[in-house]
Amino acid sequence: MTLPYEPDDDQAADRFINLALRSRDEETWRLLASDARVEQTDRVLRAMLDRIAATRTHRTAERATARARASAGEITQAEYQRDAAEEAARATKTAHFETLVREHHRLIAAAVRRLRGDDVRDELVDLVLALGSAVDAHRSAVLAGGGEPTAADLALWERLAALDVPGTPDGEGRTSVEDLVKRHGDRQDDLGRVLAGIILEVAGEATSVPRSALLAEWKRVVAPTLDTGQKGEFAAKGKGSLVTERLRKTMGHLERKGLVKRSGPPDAQRLDLLDRPGLEELAG
Repeated sequence: MTLPYEPDDDQAADRFINLALRSRDEETWRLLASDARVEQTDRVLRAMLDRIAATRTHRTAERATARARASAGEITQAEYQRDAAEEAARATKTAHFETLVREHHRLIAAAVRRLRGDDVRDELVDLVLALGSAVDAHRSAVLAGGGEPTAADLALWERLAALDVPGTPDGEGRTSVEDLVKRHGDRQDDLGRVLAGIILEVAGEATSVPRSALLAEWKRVVAPTLDTGQKGEFAAKGKGSLVTERLRKTMGHLERKGLVKRSGPPDAQRLDLLDRPGLEELAG
C-alpha cells in the first residue's frame, strides 16, 4: 500500500488524512508516520488544529454579536436560543474532532521529534543549561562573598563565556550559554514571583500548604501565558502537562533560593514556607 498523493501536495494530504482520522486504519497510520511522510503529516495535522482554533475564535465573536443583537431587540430571544442550540451542537462535534486530531498528532509529533533528533538535542541543552547555571551560581557566590577568585575559578568563568549552543530547527540562531542561563533565570524569576504570590495567598498565616491547593490557581494564571504549540509539543513527548512541569521546576527554583521546601509523599506533597519575608519580597 502507498499513499495516493505526493509528499509536497498538502491539499491532497489534508483530504486523505481527514478520512484516515475516522477510519483509524493501523496500516494507513503506519505509512503516515513513516520517515518519508511524517513531516508532511505533522504539517497537515497542525494546520487542522490551527483552523479549528481560528473557527472557534470566529464563532465566539459571532455568539457575542448575537447576544448583543438579542439584548438590543434586533432578534427575538427564541431566535437567539435556536441559533445558540445549533451552535452548541456544532461546537460539540468540533470538540470531538479536535480530540481525535490531537490524539493522532501527539503520536506523529513524537515521531517527527525522533526523526529530527530533537529529543536528544533537548536533553543535551538541558544538561548544558544545568551546568551553566551551576557555574553562574558559583561565580555569584564567590563574588558576593568578597573572596578573591582562584585561577581555576577564572578559567571556569572564561570557559562559560566562550561556550554557545547551536541553532534550533525552529529558526533560533546560535546562543551563548551565558545568555541561555540568563534567559532561563529571568523566566524562573518571573514564574517564581507568580508562585510566591500564590503560596502566600493560599497559605494565609499557615506555615505549610498542600501542593494540590496551589495547582488550580497556578493553572489559571500560568496556562494562558503558554503557547498552544509549546503545550502540544511537550505533551507529544509523553511528559504530561507543560503547566504542571513548570510548577515543578518553579518549586525547585524557590527551594534553591531557600524560600520553601517540599515535604511528604509524592501523592500528598506539601510546601513548607521557610522564609516568608523572602517570599513576600519576591512576590513584590
